Amino acid sequence: AMTPSQSEQGSGERSKAHKDAAQGGGGTHDREQQRPKEKQGQYQHSQLLYTSRGTTMLLDASEWDRLSRNAVYFDSAGRTPTPLSTLRVGEAALLRKAATPWSIGDAVQMRNDVRERYAALLGAGVCAQDIAVVPSCSYAMSLAANMLSHKLVASRCAVLVLEGQNHSNVMAWQVLCRRRGGDLAIVARPADGDWARAVLSRLNANDVAVCALPPCHWCDGAIIDLVAVSEACKSLDVSLVIDATQFVGAGGVLHAKALGAAVVASSIHKWLLGPYGAALLYVDAALYETATPLEHHDRNREGADLVECLPMGDAGYPEGFMPGAQRLDSGGRPSYIVMPMLRNSLDLILDLGVQRIADTLREITSKIRERAAALGFKVPNAHVPHIIGLRCAAWMPSAEEIVRRLAQLPRPVIVAERFGAIRISPYLHNTDADLDCLLEALENALGGSDEQGHSDGGRNDAIGSSDDA
Repeated sequence: AMTPSQSEQGSGERSKAHKDAAQGGGGTHDREQQRPKEKQGQYQHSQLLYTSRGTTMLLDASEWDRLSRNAVYFDSAGRTPTPLSTLRVGEAALLRKAATPWSIGDAVQMRNDVRERYAALLGAGVCAQDIAVVPSCSYAMSLAANMLSHKLVASRCAVLVLEGQNHSNVMAWQVLCRRRGGDLAIVARPADGDWARAVLSRLNANDVAVCALPPCHWCDGAIIDLVAVSEACKSLDVSLVIDATQFVGAGGVLHAKALGAAVVASSIHKWLLGPYGAALLYVDAALYETATPLEHHDRNREGADLVECLPMGDAGYPEGFMPGAQRLDSGGRPSYIVMPMLRNSLDLILDLGVQRIADTLREITSKIRERAAALGFKVPNAHVPHIIGLRCAAWMPSAEEIVRRLAQLPRPVIVAERFGAIRISPYLHNTDADLDCLLEALENALGGSDEQGHSDGGRNDAIGSSDDA
């Protein structure tokens, strides 16, 4: 889909457009007209490299002007800071409704633009027609469970998930299993850290109807090899459902078609740099062509894009759906605030190129991994570029206690604790000084435990190594 060479192609007009947006000018429609496209409809990306305070950054440092530097923020897996140009777009949208409520912009077209941009993040063969816009990832997975409920039959009635997997891609399957008399097959965290091997082993039982997985574990960034899993799913006729919230936008390109995914969903407030209020949903055409939406409304019906109000006849309102996955869109008008903000943020990501973002963040997490291992933390064998989870050796304070100590510093260092892991997730706002502060804080948080750690050899086993209990 997007190759590194594509991501390095220059586009001075796009660079200028983002600077205009950051200054409150230009407007989203003006910037859209400046977007160059290749023959296949893929994007050309500008090389936006800036130097600030001695740190090379992928984005102009002014994009993070509103981010408080009173704390050191390393929890982008929770939510990313809002880029200034995206904030300006949102402010302009709010002002527009206050000033001219009769003219707040074409939110329907903005939503369609968002579909196009999300499709560009999902690899070759995915197009805007494959994308639905819904309120949340849990809504998306409830849709997926409804669409795939027929897959659970007497001989194959299990839905496979991971231990500690995010609830958004578990709870809908719990309910489906209970309703259909199925089993929720929870794959335990593997001692060797190889999630794919554990999943493949469970698939061998040949009772799994749906594999509901992420590309990486949200607690520690551990990689799940979806290529290997998808090959098994194809051979066994198992539907693959992917919650890509913690991957798309920062981890690399997810090739939805090549994986044979039935569904790929992403909340927008994390690595897609959007506000809260929506999730984007890829659905395979074979699935959406006969799918029934979760809610019934006029916005996804044939002709709704041509009139203000659909006409009502003797039998009620028209029931034919618009083409594509938009038949699954949630009801109500698309948000005149969320859609333009998200479109701007997706433009930023596409301009930079996901692979270049991932490569930049990998440099940061590699340094964290090296230093954390030297301090005695257990580090993962393999993790995504933008998330690393540290697990504490027996002699250390608990992960929860270390996270608390970091948050109580005079200049707090913000990370997260998830199921026993200290989850550290940098983004493009983080500087070299931030990294130094984080590493120093981790060392100091060990406190009086340090001597005890060195007395037992200062173990720094990788998570899942043969010595890991």
